[in-house]
Amino acid sequence: MGDETHPQAQDIVPLGRVAGYCLAILSFAAAVIHFAVAAGHFQQYWLFSLSMLVIAWLQTIWAVVVIVRPSRPLLRAGAVLNAATLAGYLITRTTGYAIGTAPREAGLSAFGAVFCAAFEAVVVAGCAWLLTARAEHYVRHQQLIAVPAATAAMTAVVLGVALATAVRSAPGASAAPGARSAAGSMPGMRMPAAAAESIRLANDTPAGDISMPDASMQMMTGMRMASSAPCTATPTVAQQRAAVGFVDASWAGARKYHSLAAARAAGYRPITPTGADVVHYLNRAYYRAALDGGPVLNTADPQSLVYANTPRGAVLVAAMYITSRGGPTPQPGGCLTQWHVHTNLCLTSVLDVVGAVGPGEAPCPPGSVNRVTPAMIHVWFVPIPGGPTAIDAPDQQVVQAAEQVAAPANGTA
Repeated sequence: MGDETHPQAQDIVPLGRVAGYCLAILSFAAAVIHFAVAAGHFQQYWLFSLSMLVIAWLQTIWAVVVIVRPSRPLLRAGAVLNAATLAGYLITRTTGYAIGTAPREAGLSAFGAVFCAAFEAVVVAGCAWLLTARAEHYVRHQQLIAVPAATAAMTAVVLGVALATAVRSAPGASAAPGARSAAGSMPGMRMPAAAAESIRLANDTPAGDISMPDASMQMMTGMRMASSAPCTATPTVAQQRAAVGFVDASWAGARKYHSLAAARAAGYRPITPTGADVVHYLNRAYYRAALDGGPVLNTADPQSLVYANTPRGAVLVAAMYITSRGGPTPQPGGCLTQWHVHTNLCLTSVLDVVGAVGPGEAPCPPGSVNRVTPAMIHVWFVPIPGGPTAIDAPDQQVVQAAEQVAAPANGTA
């Protein structure tokens, strides 16, 4: 408008411009939260992580462009982007995740995620208001700095809290690697004792109740958790149900392999020395299927089976699922289902384990190299400490547990 209407036009600015700056700040804050939690969602399902990153970049770009070159099409794009993101958040938190290998986790949400949703809701409302306003309003020029500055300050405080809670509760977070604590327990696996002890989930296996990973069970030399983020969140009701379903499906799928002859006929071959207390078998066809994008947690055709040699023959003690290097590590049971890796094994090109390295150990034999294994997770069928989803146990404990369950007559694994 001309100076006839606004005698001091140089001292005023459109209110829409001030609002656009504030919306840009909120959009960027939501993007920061999405960037922060993307890695945790990768542990659940890679598509979630990718979608988080795409949304974060779009929100960042929108925040920049709405300041530099605001326009009505851009406001419409901002409203659609944030409305779609908000709708996706509400769907996953009310009905559960419905795609990929990720678990369904309805009903609960992280504090940081609520803040992110609130930012997006305000951006949607702000864009809608700017698009439907019938007349432009003006404010003093000083408010172009003061109002966005105040918005940025308040958002920074809220964002700090949101990031702290969102990262701690990122799905897929699991126990940290590193040295044991003074008490000998695995780091990153402590949670309130009452909460941990209250989780006892009945299932179909002879392995006993599912419980939180046993904090007193030491990790063997050369083992660590697959993720550096500690997994301390109490499993939700949905995650507890998913853990039971996962264990029961693993037991049903592997029962046909109680017969070692049936496992060999299906293509399972030993990859650790035969005749040892515990022997791991791998089905390379099933593992290749996972590498080619098939489900990692394929309970009908697990990539690996574990047998213990007892005085009465080999006993199936576990199904083991192995992902690709850097591949997805879905945790249907949250912290009840955690992945680990081995760092001290000598592996051949076909994943045979032919030795180990460490203090006092010889170098890897020719034709093998020491490298970190792909991440893996067990479902135990014998009563070792910690139950069906325990991280691992010493071979002696596994053999003793195997002696307590019924099994068909098998030769030596």
